[in-house]
Amino acid sequence: MNTARRYILSFGAFLLAACAPVETPAETPPVLPPVNSNVEIRLDRGVCFGFCPAYTVTINGEGQVRYEGRSFVNAVGERTATIPRGDVAGLVARFDEIGFERLNDAYRANVTDLPTYRVSITRNGRTKTVVDYGGPNVGMPRAVRDLQAEIDRVAGTAQWVLRDGQPVRDRPEH
Repeated sequence: MNTARRYILSFGAFLLAACAPVETPAETPPVLPPVNSNVEIRLDRGVCFGFCPAYTVTINGEGQVRYEGRSFVNAVGERTATIPRGDVAGLVARFDEIGFERLNDAYRANVTDLPTYRVSITRNGRTKTVVDYGGPNVGMPRAVRDLQAEIDRVAGTAQWVLRDGQPVRDRPEH
C-alpha cells in the first residue's frame, strides 16, 4: 500500500507541475534589417504651370536629410536635419515591399501642366529611378505616390515646404 501511495503522490505532483502556468517571453517588435550606410533615397518634386512646390530631399543611410527648396516653398535654399536610422530602414523596406526595382522607369501621361516627380534609391552603387508625370493615370501603382508621401513624412519636409501649415502661393525671392 505504501508503494501505491508514493505512486499516487508522485503522479499528483507531476500533474500539478504540468498544470503550472508557464511564463512566456514578451512579444518583441520586428527587427528591421540594418541599413547599409551607402544607401541614398531621393525625392525630386518639379515645377508645374501653377503653384506646385519644387524641391529635392535626399536621405542617406546614416539618417542625414538634405533638402533644397526651389520654388513655391517656405524655405528656398538648403536645409539639413537628422532622422533615426530605423526610419531609413523602414523606408528601404517600403521600397522592397512595393517591388520598386521591378517598376517601369517612367510613367508619363500625354498631357501638359503636371509636375514631374522622381523617386530614386541607390544601394551598393546601383540606382533605380522612377519618373512620375501623371503616373497613376498611365498605370503607375498607387503605392509609388504613397511612397513619395512617406518619404516626405519621414524626412519632415513639411517644415520647409509649408508656410503656417499652408501651401506657398507666392513666387520665391532670389
